[in-house]
Amino acid sequence: MRPWGAIASLLVGVLLAQPLAAQRIEPPAGGIFGPLPGPRGPQPGEPGVPPSVPNQFETPELIVDLSRPRVSITSAFQGESILLFGMFDPPGEIVVVVVGPPARETVLRKQRVLGLWLNTGRQAFDDVPAYYSIAASQPLQRLLARSAGGEILSLEDRLQSVRSVGQREHEDLIRFRLGLVEVKRREGLYPAAIGQVTIQANRLFRVELPFPSRLPEGTYEVRTYLLREGNIVAAVSRPLPVGKVGFSAQLAGWADTDGPLYGLGAIIMALLVGWIGGAVMRRI
Repeated sequence: MRPWGAIASLLVGVLLAQPLAAQRIEPPAGGIFGPLPGPRGPQPGEPGVPPSVPNQFETPELIVDLSRPRVSITSAFQGESILLFGMFDPPGEIVVVVVGPPARETVLRKQRVLGLWLNTGRQAFDDVPAYYSIAASQPLQRLLARSAGGEILSLEDRLQSVRSVGQREHEDLIRFRLGLVEVKRREGLYPAAIGQVTIQANRLFRVELPFPSRLPEGTYEVRTYLLREGNIVAAVSRPLPVGKVGFSAQLAGWADTDGPLYGLGAIIMALLVGWIGGAVMRRI
């Protein structure tokens, strides 16, 4: 029995002398605790699954703000300019359109009769913007030539949508439309020149929006468009309230609510001012 015991001891010593082989244990799919519960959607790289594509196109970012939230008309109001500024995702061009509240306007035609100027005709139009101006980073004709879309309109195109009241011959109606534009431009409400939008660092933009002294009250709309290759890719609209403040606003409210009393007060004030003026002149 001794030889067999020696052989067994020798074999045990040889096995203990051999190094253990390193083994790598792979965890089961889904984690060490097994597959995750719930349905398993298609994974990228599997047969029949297209590469990842965004399910919707991202709208370019366009941020716009105004230096003042409103235009305040006082008794000493002589016009005002408001700074519009913002940022956009390049590349692109910027167009800014300022539109006043629509209203009915009446155009009078005057002719000289026997040495006197008399009103010989009138024409009313509905949906006439009280104010209309455009500013752009490039010439507007070049942008419109690239099919910028029907949303951006020049003044001439916008006035085509103005509705005339009553029936009139086409040629006569055109003359009244031209007279409407002439009156509005004389008051500074339809600027003939296109404003210049300044773009800095291909991302920032600014433009001065001028408003004349004879600015009608109401809520104006300031629209800013971002164009790429002649197409509108982003748009932002900002309301701009325009109204009277201070003593002039109180007088306007008094005239609207108490018309007869306001008229009586105006007559008394005129008589009082005339009497004071006459007394001062007699003393001089």
